Amino acid sequence: MNRARGSILTRLRAKGGVRNTLRIVVQFVGVRVFSVLYSAWLRAYGVRLEGRVNFTGPIRILGDPRRITIGAGSWLHRGVTLWTHDYGPGYGRITIGQRVTLLTNVQLNSYASITVADDTAFGDGCYVQDNDHGTEPGVPIMQQPQVSAPITIGRDVWFGARCVVLKGVTVGDGTVIGAGSVVVKSLPAGQVAVGVPARVVKSRGDASQHAA
Repeated sequence: MNRARGSILTRLRAKGGVRNTLRIVVQFVGVRVFSVLYSAWLRAYGVRLEGRVNFTGPIRILGDPRRITIGAGSWLHRGVTLWTHDYGPGYGRITIGQRVTLLTNVQLNSYASITVADDTAFGDGCYVQDNDHGTEPGVPIMQQPQVSAPITIGRDVWFGARCVVLKGVTVGDGTVIGAGSVVVKSLPAGQVAVGVPARVVKSRGDASQHAA
């Protein structure tokens, strides 16, 4: 009994004491309760949630919610924006795999399609957009035709804070993108890439290890 009590006290100290442990428990329960209620509202609104999805706060759904799918076990933090385009026949599709993490203020803007595979993570403020406007002279930018191409992001990819990913890009499984990088061309699996534009600087090893 004394040994068990000592083990519990040791764990409490490691967590910063009883008060901090209670704070963690309350926060955890709060997220669970909010996620259940918020998920029910999103499903009613038209978003497809495949299993239990975790939300630390409200997110923004712009455009047609029926074109958005979020996989089980994913974590979406406060301020995330998922944007499809609902004018005309409707454009864009966002598919997020299982156990994907989108930290604060991540934005996905789709006119074609954005697909994110399982276990991928986006740092704060990342921006992914599969479309832009034409740039022909003599025509105002907002009247230019929309230009779009699908974005495909593999599994177990990590984007550091404030990365930008632009149209037509494919990022292979297991690749790491350094903070603040701008991805304008496709990147192979199992690499580390940084910079503006993002370039491969080293390999993470056997790419097949990240595709399991």
